[in-house]
Amino acid sequence: MTATATGLPDLRIKVLGPLEIHVGGERRTLTAPMARRAMAVLLLDANHLVSTQALMEELWDEEPPRLARKTVQTYIYQLRQAFKFPGGEERLETGPGGYRLTARQGELDLWEFEQRVTRARTALASGAPEDAARLLREGLALWRGEPFAGLEAGPLLTARIAQIGEARLGALELRIEADLQLGRHQALVAELRRLTVDHPIDERFTAQLMIAAHRSGQRSTALDAYLRLRRRLVDELGIEPSERLRGLQQDILREVLPPASKPEQTAVRRPAPPAPAPARRAAPAVDQLPLETPDFVGRERDLDRIGEPGSPVVTLLGPAGVGKTALAVRAARAMAGRFPDGLLYASLHDASDRPRSPEAVLRSLLDGLGIGRRQQPEDTESLAALFRAAARERSLLVVLDDAAGRDQVLALLPGGENCLTLVTSRVRLSLPGARRLTLGPLGAEDAAAFFVRLVGEERVTGHRAALRHVVGRLGGHPLMLRAVGELYAARPMWTLSDLAAGLLDDDRLVAELQDEACAAPARADSALDRLAPSLRRSVFLLAAAGSGAFDTEQVKKVLELDTWSAQSVVGRLLDRHVLVLADAPPSGTATFRVPELIRFGVLAHAAEGVRAAPTAEPAPIDPMPATSCGRPARTALSVVRQGGAR
Repeated sequence: MTATATGLPDLRIKVLGPLEIHVGGERRTLTAPMARRAMAVLLLDANHLVSTQALMEELWDEEPPRLARKTVQTYIYQLRQAFKFPGGEERLETGPGGYRLTARQGELDLWEFEQRVTRARTALASGAPEDAARLLREGLALWRGEPFAGLEAGPLLTARIAQIGEARLGALELRIEADLQLGRHQALVAELRRLTVDHPIDERFTAQLMIAAHRSGQRSTALDAYLRLRRRLVDELGIEPSERLRGLQQDILREVLPPASKPEQTAVRRPAPPAPAPARRAAPAVDQLPLETPDFVGRERDLDRIGEPGSPVVTLLGPAGVGKTALAVRAARAMAGRFPDGLLYASLHDASDRPRSPEAVLRSLLDGLGIGRRQQPEDTESLAALFRAAARERSLLVVLDDAAGRDQVLALLPGGENCLTLVTSRVRLSLPGARRLTLGPLGAEDAAAFFVRLVGEERVTGHRAALRHVVGRLGGHPLMLRAVGELYAARPMWTLSDLAAGLLDDDRLVAELQDEACAAPARADSALDRLAPSLRRSVFLLAAAGSGAFDTEQVKKVLELDTWSAQSVVGRLLDRHVLVLADAPPSGTATFRVPELIRFGVLAHAAEGVRAAPTAEPAPIDPMPATSCGRPARTALSVVRQGGAR
């Protein structure tokens, strides 16, 4: 039996592949599956106490047998036999409420791998890419397959194994970066092609392939790699490539990609620094957030409320186009420093505006955490458990955008103590422990500032009264302000007074905004199409009856309902934010209005005549309060009479 310099038998533990234990050259690996799983948990937390409860959760999840603790003790006895040294040295100790497995430097291949990666990072940062590449090749050579290959893992172990697998990909990325710095572009193209096939939504390898191919004279290969990645991201995750990757594509298109920097040639090569003591590995950072809206204004109070501690979930509710996503992304960027392990994002509707299944969203979130499809279970419940287990050890901020309802969201909540979830939705959500924020239109000053940012200060100079009228006419609604602002910016022959006068006629606004470049019609369509037919008909009738505010009595008259039924319809429309609370008059009676974007959608479709006429003609609603325009705006009623409402 071999021995170390201290005279103790040599211990060698291999986890970067099938689990193997060798004591003095003798194989001691257990064969019983559950005992091997317990060993894996203790090894991954070597030199730290692992609670009996944690072992039970890993072995039996949430359904431990009646004698679970005694069974754990049996597995611990088997492990002690495996780690039994001549002379009686004890490596597996019993502690308060759990067990501690002691491992020393040089005994665990995972630690050796991590040490080499750490030294390689320092070498690369110090301008020694050759040393970095050599260290990384040595570290990657320790891998014999998937970590703990052949081991049936529970939720905690699955998440930890995924982290180790992600560490290997990070080391591989770093080794390729070192080779790029050494000018080995041509030799890397084939390897990177394989990596982008194996990891089709990993931006790191796509970026490296783009660089290597471009510097090898294969510009079309570089651009094709970008397009393949973009298609996958849009189709599977509903997101665009990162700003860095988009910038890289533009550099290649313009042929301004900087040439490879040659490593310095020095007489004496700088050795890599000595390895530090092994440390527990943190999860790698990931950023899936969309770009911030560059012309974002206002919402300071909402940003402060989102950032307040105390709630693991914050819901941002409001009408379509009011700026929920922009606010969520802005807040997430502002708080990014509190969540070093990642900023995750998922759109909860697909490109056809259909709600995405929790299973599809969970898979995209797990992809973002580096847990590949082959490691993901089949059913939604197991996917949710794996996501929660992965989040338990991380500090994550998760943005769930455009939720369809409560049931869709519940399976997607990470639940970790150090995690925060921002959920945006057009419908009222009741989520456990959530802080709710309801977004309304921008205030008059913020709406004016937003419009000025869109059109430029020079287009509003001398027209402040007209500016106030325009933002008031559009109700301070961000998407309508953007649509009209972008239209005004594209019409140099208009003055702001011309625009203000044109907005007095709904027909003109509807006609001008029927443009492929304008997002308002599609967003209005989406809001209306998501409604049940009876509610959609109610919105059409209320919008057609006038642009002013109205109370429940007038709803009864328009919809021909009794008081209880009218109040029920109003409540359901408020829940879906296609009806909003208006400023109450001095009497205190609650009044409501149809948001300007939704009213615009009714006008647009009625004018096209593509929807069936309502079964009953609505009675006009007298505006409450009176319009602020010089003359009343043309009501939607006449348009609906001509075109109909479905």
